[in-house]
Amino acid sequence: MKWALVSAVALAGCFLLWHFVRGTDANDAAAAVAHDTAAVPVVMATAEQRDLPILLKASGRAEAKSSVTVKSRLDGQVAAILFTEGGPVRKGQVLLRMDSAPGKAQFRQVEAVLARDQAQLERLTGESQRNTALFEQGFISKNGLGQSQADLQGAKATLKADQANLDSARLQLGFTDVTSPVDGIAGTALLPVGGAAKANDTALVVINQIRPIYVSFAIPEVDLERVKGALGRGAVPVSASLPGSTTVAEGHLAFLDNAVDPATGTIIAKATFDNGDGRLTPGQYAQVKIPLAYLRQAVVVPVAAVESGVDGPYVFIVRADSTVELRAVTVGAEVDGSVAIASGLHVGDKVVTEGQSHLRAGSRVAVSGAAQASQAR
Repeated sequence: MKWALVSAVALAGCFLLWHFVRGTDANDAAAAVAHDTAAVPVVMATAEQRDLPILLKASGRAEAKSSVTVKSRLDGQVAAILFTEGGPVRKGQVLLRMDSAPGKAQFRQVEAVLARDQAQLERLTGESQRNTALFEQGFISKNGLGQSQADLQGAKATLKADQANLDSARLQLGFTDVTSPVDGIAGTALLPVGGAAKANDTALVVINQIRPIYVSFAIPEVDLERVKGALGRGAVPVSASLPGSTTVAEGHLAFLDNAVDPATGTIIAKATFDNGDGRLTPGQYAQVKIPLAYLRQAVVVPVAAVESGVDGPYVFIVRADSTVELRAVTVGAEVDGSVAIASGLHVGDKVVTEGQSHLRAGSRVAVSGAAQASQAR
C-alpha cells in the first residue's frame, strides 16, 4: 500500500513537470515569433558616391602674424593713454601721448639760437659786401677781405647747423605722440599715466597683428613626403576648428620649416588664415586638418553603419520588403564620420546606422520619423 502511494505521487509530479516544460517551450516559441514579426525601429542612410579626402590631422596654436612691442622714442613721462586695452588699433593711430613740455622748451631754445645766428649772418653779409667794395677801392688789404669772407662762410655753416638742430627738435617733439606701427589688437598698457619711460627701452604696449593670422602645428616626419607632394601640386588648403565651436576657418599652408626636430620626429608648419572676423586669437588651441589626397568616387556611408564581427566588419542592408540583410564589407579610409567601403556595397544601398543591436538577418525594420527627416535632408 505504501509503495503504491509513492508511485502515484511520483507520476503526478512527472505529469505536472511535463505540462510546465511544455508551457515554457510554447511561451518561448511565441516570443520568438513575436520577435520575428515585430518591426524594429532603426535609422538608416544611403550609400553615396563622392570624393573622400585623406586628411592629415594635427593640433596647433594660433599665433600673431607679427607682434610689435611699442616703445617711446624719447625720455619722458606718459601724459595720456589714448587706446582701448584689448581693442583694435590702426596703423598710425596715436596710442599714447608723452609729456611735451621738455620738448617744447628745447624747440624754443633751438629757435632762439637760430634767430640769433640768422641775425649774425645778415650782419656778416653786409660787412662782406662793404669790404669787397673797399678792397676794390684799395682801402683794405686782401687779407682783410679774406677774413671777412671767411667769417661769412662760418656764419652760413653755423646757420645750417642751427637749422638741423631745429629739425631734430621738431622731430623729437613729434615723438611725444606714440603711434601704432601696424593694424592689430592692443594689449594692456604697460606703463600708467605719469610713469617714466626711457627712450627705446621702456615697453608701453604690445600690438598683435591678427589679420591675417598664423596657426602653427607639428607634422610627423612620416607624413612629410605627402605634404611636400601636395605643395608641389599647388596651394594646400588647411581648415582649423576651435574647441566648443562648430565654425571652421579656412586657410592655406604658408610655411614648412627647413629641418625635422630629431627629438620629436616632427617638422613645424604654419597655415595662414584671413581671420576677418577675428575669431582666431593668438595662443588659442586649434584642430588642424589638411587634405593630402582624395579617394575619387568612393562608395561612402556613415561610420555608425559599420559593425565589427568575428568574421570582420559588416553592415545591415535594408531591403525593399523592409527586412534586413547582414552583409560583410571591406572598409577603407575614415574621414570625419564617413567611411569608404572598398567592397560589399553599391551606390544607393540603404544601411542601418542606429538600432543594429536589436537586429539579426531577416529582421523587419521601420525607419523612424527622425531617420526619414534626416534622409530628406
